[in-house]
Amino acid sequence: MDDPAVAAWLDDFFAAYYQRRPVNATFIGVHEHDAKLPDLSERAVEETLGEMEGLLRRVRALPSQPLGSAQSIDRALAEGFLEIQRWEYGSTHFHRGNPSFYTGEAIFGVLSHFLTRSAPLAERVAAATARMQAVPG
Repeated sequence: MDDPAVAAWLDDFFAAYYQRRPVNATFIGVHEHDAKLPDLSERAVEETLGEMEGLLRRVRALPSQPLGSAQSIDRALAEGFLEIQRWEYGSTHFHRGNPSFYTGEAIFGVLSHFLTRSAPLAERVAAATARMQAVPG
């Protein structure tokens, strides 16, 4: 049986995921962040870490009860993702020490708009242009 509290937590998890990882959101088909690149400023990284910690605290505070198979898998995957991301954000193997992370986000951030027809071409070009302009010099 699905738990409404887990469903609400998953909604919050995905909202945070899409906001903090806008290029991934575009590939997934969520387009409200199409003109943005990830914010990896120190302040934003600290906010993201805090957000992940809060999500982990919340999911671990939920009562342990049998869930439907899909919700059980979603909960486990999301919790595991947060654990991995928490480690990556604190390491030098992710954005702090891997230059290919930045080039990948820049390139795929633009390319993502032309792999589907999710919106009229002019809108996709505008979003891709906004992402190109957001790439530091």
